[in-house]
Amino acid sequence: MSPSKVSSLDFETFYNIVDGKKRTGKNVHHGINPATGEQLWDCPIGSREDADDAVAAANKAFPAWATTPIEKRKEMLGKFSELFAAHAEEFTTLLCKEAGKPRKFAAMEVGGVPAFIGFHCTLNIPEEKFEDDEKVVTTRYKPLGVVGAICPWNFPLILSAGKIAPALLTGNCVIVKPSPFTPYTGLKLVELAQEIFPPGVVQVVGGNNELGAMLTAHPNIAKISFTGSIATGKKVMEACARTLKRVTLELGGNDASIILPDVDIEKVAPEVAMGAFQNSGQVCVATKRIYIHQDIYKPFVEAMVNFTKTMKVGPSDEEGVLLGPVQNQMQYEKVKGFFEDSKLNGYKFAVGSPDISASKGFFVQPTIIDNPPNDSRIIAEEPFGPIVPTQPWSDEEEVIARANNTNTGLGACVWGKDVAHAEKIAMRLEAGSVFVNSWEKPTPQAIFGGHKESGIGGEWGQSGLLSYCNPHVIHVYKS
Repeated sequence: MSPSKVSSLDFETFYNIVDGKKRTGKNVHHGINPATGEQLWDCPIGSREDADDAVAAANKAFPAWATTPIEKRKEMLGKFSELFAAHAEEFTTLLCKEAGKPRKFAAMEVGGVPAFIGFHCTLNIPEEKFEDDEKVVTTRYKPLGVVGAICPWNFPLILSAGKIAPALLTGNCVIVKPSPFTPYTGLKLVELAQEIFPPGVVQVVGGNNELGAMLTAHPNIAKISFTGSIATGKKVMEACARTLKRVTLELGGNDASIILPDVDIEKVAPEVAMGAFQNSGQVCVATKRIYIHQDIYKPFVEAMVNFTKTMKVGPSDEEGVLLGPVQNQMQYEKVKGFFEDSKLNGYKFAVGSPDISASKGFFVQPTIIDNPPNDSRIIAEEPFGPIVPTQPWSDEEEVIARANNTNTGLGACVWGKDVAHAEKIAMRLEAGSVFVNSWEKPTPQAIFGGHKESGIGGEWGQSGLLSYCNPHVIHVYKS
């Protein structure tokens, strides 16, 4: 599909999409540009009627979509990807405004949407066959039905696409609920999808927490895929239990990075800092605890500090900006709490100030806390902002235990020249995704999910497709 054939899309008027049609609402809300504090466009708040109508439309559309050949579903996903790519510039600008991301990082997220969709279009739903003298047993995987996709505010586009693509590929219909903090790109993404998919196959209903509760409790939704906080994830799971919905939860993390003594300090320290501060630390799988071998502790922290001082914080389109603001005031206040606690307890600020200066946007300078105690709040909890602690270690067994001493287990990193040795340590870390000689970079080619309270189940990759399916086994006995 060439850009010349792309219909115009209004990027300043926003609707819920129910049964292929645009819907306004009696009540509206709006996002805030976190770099300026300015109020953005009005969005309709989805009502009970909107939710019920979307579920009814999805269930009506499901039988035909589920029996559409997978190659046809892939073809339509491919057309949707091309159509989205033709609007990449508008989506990038919109993402900058609603999320405050530096333009080059917003463009990377926008570019990731076709990549996620494209990879899923290379996959096939597995089929297994067993035969003996008595019978043939064939295991196939069938779509669940209607999926509610509850999406977060830190990566509103890529994480929406990461739910839409596998849900549609496997033959499900999907209802997207974007975060009220970043509603715009999700609403526009699904509005665009109506040019490709039949009515009811992919819909979007935005709103507040009440809408999320409606979806999780709805008896005619088969699955909820939720990305967000641990506290909210527990509420989602509790609500889904009442109807025994399938559920995938991708929740918070407190990722440890272990730095071995043989690393190239000048090369690795900036990478570790990027893992902590990318997207202003607002990444569930960001580096949040850094354990550095005592033999290189001081020079490594110094190298991190030197790099961190070069990280420019500012609005999206300012030249050279690497980090944008914290996305919303609620999170900004939470992050400030970690600064206040660290100051109150007299922890050493290796870089960054304990006092966050007031500005019209939610800007926070990247900050390193040097060797706080193990029971400190900055070690024990997830800040979800640009502040990270470092600690020295000397005993490998002890640092592995320290890294695993958390109720979460989303990601982790090990850095070392001896890759085989680093991988042995990685095998012992209790996390869903462990990265050797890289900061955390999840990819659609591998399933992504957490251990412990970091989540239930996983998405992406070949095996991630199965979270959108029920196994269906036929036993044929030979006469």
